[in-house]
Amino acid sequence: MLIAGIPGARKSTLAEPLARTLRRPIVSMDWLLGTMTPFEELDGFAVSLVDLNVAASIARHVQLGIDVVVDVAGHTRANRERLRELTERLGGVFVGVECACSDENLHRERIEGRDRGIPGWHPTVPWTRVGRMRGLWEPWEEDHLVLDSAVETPESSLKRALGAMGK
Repeated sequence: MLIAGIPGARKSTLAEPLARTLRRPIVSMDWLLGTMTPFEELDGFAVSLVDLNVAASIARHVQLGIDVVVDVAGHTRANRERLRELTERLGGVFVGVECACSDENLHRERIEGRDRGIPGWHPTVPWTRVGRMRGLWEPWEEDHLVLDSAVETPESSLKRALGAMGK
């Protein structure tokens, strides 16, 4: 299951309990980026390296017949399509979830008040980065589940995500 969205839309708030409930691995872009911070010389390449690592992790789990929860921005059509094609080529079933937050004040409050606790990674992102990512988000035209964290509770989002997976 690909869980995508801009920062603060509650991707990880869904991905972590989903992985725990399903007892399946989770691949998180932010956690992988945190491992790269000691290597300053990789700064310009870190996101590309993490993208490759995410794809390799998905591929290996799907090859082994293990469902995997993927927590990434997934803001471009090309990125989402690449992950879908990889999953399906290896015999897996791709389920896409777009996390959003329709209440800008609530969204900003979440961003400015959080500390994700990821070793080596930033506690949060600046609100300006959220705006920049919102501008880079490409509409998701394929069939997928959309969860609005401004109106859904984490529990109802989890229930709907499990339903999308047929669980």
